[in-house]
Amino acid sequence: MNAQNTDARAALKPEEFTALAAELGLGTIHIKETSESTNTELANLAQSGEAGDRSVYFTEFQQHGKGRLGRTWLTPQCSALTVSVLALPGKSMPTESLSWYTMLAALAWCQAVGEHTTVAARIKWPNDVLAGDKKICGILAQLVGTPQGFGVVVGTGMNVDQDRSEIPVDTATSLKLANGAAVSRAALLGSYLRHFTALDIAFREVSGDAAAALVNYGSQSLSQLVSTQLATLNVDVRVEFPDGSQLEGVAKTLESDGALLVRDAAGTEHRVLAGDVHHVRRADGKYA
Repeated sequence: MNAQNTDARAALKPEEFTALAAELGLGTIHIKETSESTNTELANLAQSGEAGDRSVYFTEFQQHGKGRLGRTWLTPQCSALTVSVLALPGKSMPTESLSWYTMLAALAWCQAVGEHTTVAARIKWPNDVLAGDKKICGILAQLVGTPQGFGVVVGTGMNVDQDRSEIPVDTATSLKLANGAAVSRAALLGSYLRHFTALDIAFREVSGDAAAALVNYGSQSLSQLVSTQLATLNVDVRVEFPDGSQLEGVAKTLESDGALLVRDAAGTEHRVLAGDVHHVRRADGKYA
C-alpha cells in the first residue's frame, strides 16, 4: 500500500490489498464494509479450510469487536484499522509458541507507527500498544484448529483518526491526537502487514523459540525485541486475575515463554501468564 493516500477517513482500496498480498505472499484477502468480529469470521474460515496461511480479514466498521474478558467496542467508520491475520506455522513450531503472536503483532505495530508518525509507540503487557500512557491499539489472539493443524488468528484494532470526542475513555487516544497530524491508514496498514510478515517468517525459522536470535534483526531474539519496546518493565503494576485476586509489585522481566515476572513488596517473584495489568501511578502522578 502506498503512502499517497493521506485522507485517513477514505475507505481503503481493494486493489491496494491485492498488490500487497502479491508482494508479501499473503493468503486470501477478505475486505468487508462491516463485520461482527474480524477474529470470529476469520477463525470460522480457517476452521473450514477456506482461509489459508497469512490470510487477512479487514473491516471498515466492526460492530461487535471482542477484547479481553469479553469486552466490546465500536469505532466510527473508516477511523481505525481493524484487521485480523491468520498464522499457520504448521510443524515449524510447537503449539505453545503460538502464544507469542500477540506480542509479535504488538511489535509490528510499534515498528509501523514509528515509520509514519512521531509517536514512540510502546507495548503494554500482554496485549496493548500505547502512545505515552494512553492506549492506541488492542490485540486479541485466539487459537484455532484447521485442516492444516493449529494456527492463531491475531486481531488488532488501531485507533488512527479519531478526535477526542470519539474516544470513549480517558485512558485511550488515537494516532492523530498523539501525532498532532492525520496519518494515512493505507500506509500504516501496509507497514504493519510487512512487519508482521517479516517477524512471522523469522520466528518460524527459529522454530518458535522466542529466545533464539532472529535473522535480519541484529541477532536479537523475539523476546529481546519485545522487551525493548515493553513499557511495563520496571513499572509498579497491579495484576488482576480472572478469579478476582490481585498482585501488586514491580514488573521485572519478560520470560522466555512470555510470562511477566513480578516482584512483590516482600521480594517474592511471581510468574504471571495471564491477567489484566495496570500501570500504577505514583503519588506525584507519574508512572514508576
